[in-house]
Amino acid sequence: MAVVPGLVRHVVAEAEHRLRQGLDLVARLGPDRPRWEEYEERLRRMEQSLDAQRAELRSLRSDLDSLVAQLNDRVLPRLDERMDDTERDLAAVASGVFRQGRDSAADRTRLETVEQRVGDLRARLSRVEQRVGLWRDLQSNLARLGEDLDALRTRLTSDDDAVGGETRPLTARPRADRKTAS
Repeated sequence: MAVVPGLVRHVVAEAEHRLRQGLDLVARLGPDRPRWEEYEERLRRMEQSLDAQRAELRSLRSDLDSLVAQLNDRVLPRLDERMDDTERDLAAVASGVFRQGRDSAADRTRLETVEQRVGDLRARLSRVEQRVGLWRDLQSNLARLGEDLDALRTRLTSDDDAVGGETRPLTARPRADRKTAS
């Protein structure tokens, strides 16, 4: 799943790179009016490219939402069932130990075996609980990624709404206003 945050960072970096190229181009234009139509065409193509990337981000968000829903439906119920089964096994083993007599050497051997089994079951339970924790951490990270994608989509959409569908001049934002992906 480390690929998804890398992909998002790559998309954002590419969009910023193209925006900087456009700003550099506009700055170089200055009084060069005869070639202005060519530059306007390039700006239109860049905007189309950004629109395509925005659509890809929307698609990625819906894919992530679908993946999280599927994983929740398939994985979590089974993990809870396994934890319940392990707890039942522990209770059965513990009650069996108390019922067993500890008098003879044979009983002591059985008791050691049962204690070893209880230790194994406890270790298994701790591994299952660790996996549940990892799964919940993964869910949390995916949720944060989704929020980041929503924020990026909102930022891109608000830029489009501010212009009202017209070709707008590209301006650089101050460095302090930009968020960095972590």
